[in-house]
Amino acid sequence: MSNSGPDTPLKRQLRDRKDRKAYVDDWALGEDELDGKRSFNLQEKLESDSYSQSYVREMSGSDLTITYLQRHGFSTPLLFREKSGLGLHVPTSNFTVNDVRTCVGSRRMLDVMDVSTQKNFEMAMKEWQRYYEDPNKDKLLNVISLEFSHTKLENYIHTPSIVRQIDWVDCVWPRHLKEAQTDPTNIIDEMFYPKVQKYCLMSVKGCYTDFHIDFGGSSVWYHILRGAKVFWLIPPTEHNMKLYEQWVLSGKQGDIFFGDTVEKCSRITLVEGNTFFIPSGWIHAVYTPKDSLVFGGNFLHSYSIDKQIRVANVEETTKVAQKFRYPFFTEMLWYVLCRYVHVLLGHSHLRDIPDMEPPQKHIHLTALELHGIKAIVTYLHKLPTTKKNIPDLIADPVALIKDVRTLVEQHRHDLPDRSVTGFPVLCNPDMKYGERRLTFIKSFVGHGGKMRRVGPKGPALGAKPKAKAGPRRRRTRCKKCAACHQNDCGECVFCQDMVKFGGSGRAKQTCIMRQCLQPMLPVTAACSICGLDGWGQQLALPVHKLAKDAPSSLMECSVCYEIVHPDCVGKICPDISGQTVSTQVNEDLPNSWECPKCVRDGKNGEYGPRHFRARRKWDQRRKSAASEGGGALKEDDDGPMSDESDSEEMMEEHKSSRIGGHWTFTGDKAPPMKMSKHEPDRLTPPPEQSQRNILDDLRGDMMMSDDDDRDAMTPSPTSSPNMSRPPTPGSPSPLTSQSRGSN
Repeated sequence: MSNSGPDTPLKRQLRDRKDRKAYVDDWALGEDELDGKRSFNLQEKLESDSYSQSYVREMSGSDLTITYLQRHGFSTPLLFREKSGLGLHVPTSNFTVNDVRTCVGSRRMLDVMDVSTQKNFEMAMKEWQRYYEDPNKDKLLNVISLEFSHTKLENYIHTPSIVRQIDWVDCVWPRHLKEAQTDPTNIIDEMFYPKVQKYCLMSVKGCYTDFHIDFGGSSVWYHILRGAKVFWLIPPTEHNMKLYEQWVLSGKQGDIFFGDTVEKCSRITLVEGNTFFIPSGWIHAVYTPKDSLVFGGNFLHSYSIDKQIRVANVEETTKVAQKFRYPFFTEMLWYVLCRYVHVLLGHSHLRDIPDMEPPQKHIHLTALELHGIKAIVTYLHKLPTTKKNIPDLIADPVALIKDVRTLVEQHRHDLPDRSVTGFPVLCNPDMKYGERRLTFIKSFVGHGGKMRRVGPKGPALGAKPKAKAGPRRRRTRCKKCAACHQNDCGECVFCQDMVKFGGSGRAKQTCIMRQCLQPMLPVTAACSICGLDGWGQQLALPVHKLAKDAPSSLMECSVCYEIVHPDCVGKICPDISGQTVSTQVNEDLPNSWECPKCVRDGKNGEYGPRHFRARRKWDQRRKSAASEGGGALKEDDDGPMSDESDSEEMMEEHKSSRIGGHWTFTGDKAPPMKMSKHEPDRLTPPPEQSQRNILDDLRGDMMMSDDDDRDAMTPSPTSSPNMSRPPTPGSPSPLTSQSRGSN
């Protein structure tokens, strides 16, 4: 019986609804565990014949050229069974998550998602490897962000050549801003350019990524190194895009399989060795049938500008968080206009970039490029003043828009056949940059980032001979990492110099792809104090190659290059015996540390990068330790697979103990010095400048007519992402943190 009387107002009871799910990017979307949470049967979607129609075009790598894009555009997913001809370089299939850890560092922090709770948390690369290789997983985790540019792994992954030719980051974004990037992490506050070109994706069996569109309408290249993936693909027609918006805003993604709401949906399975290209705007879902290791990247280009802007409008409609959008998207559009005006008219609108002579021969633009330029201007015009995000490098945006209008008028009658030249209009502004980058890689990999001296060895004329010549030797191969088992690539500068590849054989250097990831101290190395080798024995030449059960106990200082036993530290620094001090072991290079002498003298504060950028990694560890309020680094339980296992065994043999990152020596053994809290100098940003609404006075000039081309395509801009201003030279980006996920 109801307790409500005639005077008691009835309250409307609202039924509980599921939380609305936000639209996210391919890499940022979480993968749900297949435990019955979804109302549809995913296994049925994997086996159904309803998705047998294929939208994918299979090609060979040599057919994907600029000529193909100029003639056909990039509107169809492309599948390459083999990577030959693509200019794509990846490690061999025996490359593992352990090798990824070796390249990016054991302490590299990863964004990991617990898919059962859809909560993000941080995990060290060392911990992720332990989880990934554990056959008895108690929960489903997935790495959602590992952009590995500016790490050693970058040297083993070369993006497809077609991507390097058309990616706006390479051919539009100011070169000096990209070269100013030094931080390998994916913190957007420290980005100087859209750092989305190289990603490592690590997924475990049973992950499913629901339907989504890649952020900013960016296209994707996707190489399956290990494992397999299943894709459902939906073309980005206007009707499908509207259905997608409705599906996202409905909050019923878990109840409705979006592939069943559209007219046609295709399914394709990718296996190990396949390379896949997804064009701009394609709606797709991904399932992981077994543990997978994938390399990929995102890129914007000039042959899908209208689709890229359409996706930006979808992101605004569905209220996508800024950290899930393409970084600096609006700023990139301004730089695209500047680049087209500079190439076609000769006028430079960037500060400190001089004008150049316009081309003597008229360059014909493709219809996709011409309509894309119009779509950019219309999109920027409709943005509110606070979201126009005019880069500080653009001196006069009003003059830029006027030049764009002149450019469109000059090229509105360009012939399609004449636009197929095989050369991109927006080519790399600095064609020698690739050579400089390759030269740097050549000198960096395996040599600690320092240029090797070319010339005869030995002391210079007039130099005094060394008083003490020790049996020190350069490091040797570990013969265990993936690089040691790699074959010569035949394409790097060292391979091209080899006689077997037709070179002169003067360099006499190993292939870049074969340079050891963890070079070891040779058996001929001996302590500079006691003269004994790493096993406490007298060094007798010639040294016989004997199997050593225990690792070498020698440690090489990464500052002064001295090789000593930890027990001999007291002999080096007798004045610090009995004190409690700390030192650091380089866990990414065997038998490497900062010796107490250098720590005591403060020499470890400033020195050049050595041994795979160890200085940078140690600075990051110091910063994280300082932020936790302690002077010492927090040590994890490394286990048998850690890089520090050899060092720990050595310390146990010498009756020393590891305590919280400190090495504490007893008796007359000198303890290590306290770790310096040196941090690299940071560039401070200039005061934020107010933006001007410079486009409102040019409405008549900017709203250019598309009547002649309305039958080809019609841009449909609305509002845009709220992006921050781009970083100026010498200042970090003010944008917030960005997160990405994986399939």
